[in-house]
Amino acid sequence: MNEKTTPGITRKTGVRGGRPCIEGTGIRVTDIVTAVDLEYSPEEIAEDFDLSVEQVDAALQYYAHNKAAIDEDIKRQDENFEKHFKMGYGRPKTPILPR
Repeated sequence: MNEKTTPGITRKTGVRGGRPCIEGTGIRVTDIVTAVDLEYSPEEIAEDFDLSVEQVDAALQYYAHNKAAIDEDIKRQDENFEKHFKMGYGRPKTPILPR
């Protein structure tokens, strides 16, 4: 499956589990939404991920139109992370998005 879902967002089989990503990158919409939830501004996210603000906006627009599906995907990712953590896998020693 190679699909351009909305301007600036694509889904490709074999890339990030087929999750929607910013076109031309492997950065998932869920990555952007999670950064917003952590109270990063679009400008900070763009800088940290080496994106343009327009790319971040495209991810946020996609999220606005697909909120339930993206929220469910984030929930599944969190549950999977917690499952692995309980099995003995550790959390990263350094922040993913340094302040």
